[in-house]
Amino acid sequence: MRRGLKQLVKALVPRPVLNKAVETRNWLVLVVLPKQSLDSGDLRAADTLSLADIWENKDVAAAWEKDHGAIKGLYGDEDEIEGVNPGDRCALYYLIMALKPENVLEVGTHIGASTLHIARALKRLNQNGGMTSVDIVDVNHPEQGAWKKLGLAQPPREFARQLECLDRIDFQTGASLELMRTTRQRYDLVFLDGDHSAPAVYQEVSAALSLLRTGGVILLHDYYPGAKPLYPDGAMIGGPFHALERIRKENPAITVLPLGDLPWPTKQGKNVTSLAMVARAPEPAFLPGAEGRREENRIRAVSC
Repeated sequence: MRRGLKQLVKALVPRPVLNKAVETRNWLVLVVLPKQSLDSGDLRAADTLSLADIWENKDVAAAWEKDHGAIKGLYGDEDEIEGVNPGDRCALYYLIMALKPENVLEVGTHIGASTLHIARALKRLNQNGGMTSVDIVDVNHPEQGAWKKLGLAQPPREFARQLECLDRIDFQTGASLELMRTTRQRYDLVFLDGDHSAPAVYQEVSAALSLLRTGGVILLHDYYPGAKPLYPDGAMIGGPFHALERIRKENPAITVLPLGDLPWPTKQGKNVTSLAMVARAPEPAFLPGAEGRREENRIRAVSC
């Protein structure tokens, strides 16, 4: 009965109106959500990153052509499948090659397109690096996985096996916050691309901060600055932006860096990406040194 009512509402109410109602509800939930720990001490400093240098690396460009070609050979026409768009997958690959993380956590596997690009980059680095990719559903299920519903030939696990990077991926099924709150693993990079509601992102960023190794970063997908559309179709997801607005108010040492325009296309004829990096804000010259500020941030950010 309840499910039927939801389907009826979706059918009768215009999508923009429905999306606005959902965003408003999630914002209200965010406002009353209890304060979470926001320890920024282990975040990488924003002023140590140069996106221009990352995007212009010719060695990475050559490696991308090889690895991307192999993945595309399995997935087919990338513009026809859902998930992270081709331009954003390229950005993910470049970031992994530049940051050289040993351990990566991905929240939101879906069909595994971003997962495989990250795993291939980790393998290309020839380190002992690996990744955990968690999704609320079994992405490799023979019948219920998104891969099956979208008409792909195989699930992510089998694609990873063919690409010889399955040894770099630990597929997990379950709630992201449950895994993040119980794991003993620590990560150099956490990629949040699961539940994009403001309350979920707020809690996931809090949990991710507690899992970072020193100098780690958090990467967001579907971050729309100002909660305004980035693409011609006018679509927008406001959750990550609203979550980070609250986070930045509660701990000003945390900043968010939208990656902006990329040197290659993303979607709908644009080069802009909705990827954004959560990092530590630069230290103002008149404040105490980084170590002192780090300890101050730890004390201030942990909720009572």
